Amino acid sequence: MYHEWDAVQPCDAKIPFTLPLLDRIERRLASLIGTKTNQDLQPYLSNLCVKNEFRGKQIGKALCRCLEDIAFHTWGYNRLYLHVDPDNEPAMKLYEKEGYKDASTRWRPAWAGKASYIGYFVKQQD
Repeated sequence: MYHEWDAVQPCDAKIPFTLPLLDRIERRLASLIGTKTNQDLQPYLSNLCVKNEFRGKQIGKALCRCLEDIAFHTWGYNRLYLHVDPDNEPAMKLYEKEGYKDASTRWRPAWAGKASYIGYFVKQQD
């Protein structure tokens, strides 16, 4: 039976992010030498977007809350992480309203293009 959360999975949300294939190799090597366990995995919201013409209709809020429900209630985690360009005002406004707090981590990855420093945010379940 398929569940909506089957397409969502926790990751270690490390900075900088690695490519999926390299990440799988890194995890396998780490497990062989015993340096990581699945306890290192945390839910991470990535690349959430709402088309301009649909903004202001609470879609972003609904998507955040759906993912939070999966992370907190289905998976049993107490934190959800994300990264966001601080210059992306609509995204910053959404995440702040939804209770995400700045984790005070910044980096400027090569893949970010014109984006300013990337912000790292976390929401803690009450």
